[in-house]
Amino acid sequence: KTMDGVYQEIWGTLIAYNLIRLEIAKAALAVKCEPTEVSFIRAFHLIQFELHWAGVTRSYGKLPASMKHLRERLVSLLKDERPGRKCDRVVKATPKRYAVRKVKKLP
Repeated sequence: KTMDGVYQEIWGTLIAYNLIRLEIAKAALAVKCEPTEVSFIRAFHLIQFELHWAGVTRSYGKLPASMKHLRERLVSLLKDERPGRKCDRVVKATPKRYAVRKVKKLP
């Protein structure tokens, strides 16, 4: 609710984004592919899941092996090549907020 709190949230989000991109880049480097071939959203969900379980686990000696396993699983998230579009993108008309009723005037 304060400006400092807002700045803290923004910086936290930017740091998290960069850490996810860093892990994607390290995983892609291991298998010699482009980092853009790994889906960001899927990687985000996988990292979130793995770090949740790493936080619950009490044996901190397993964290390096867990991070290695995480990078191996990130590689499995390579994006499937999407086929080309069959038709062009169009902007759909937004529906009217209220129904319009035309009233006929009597003569």
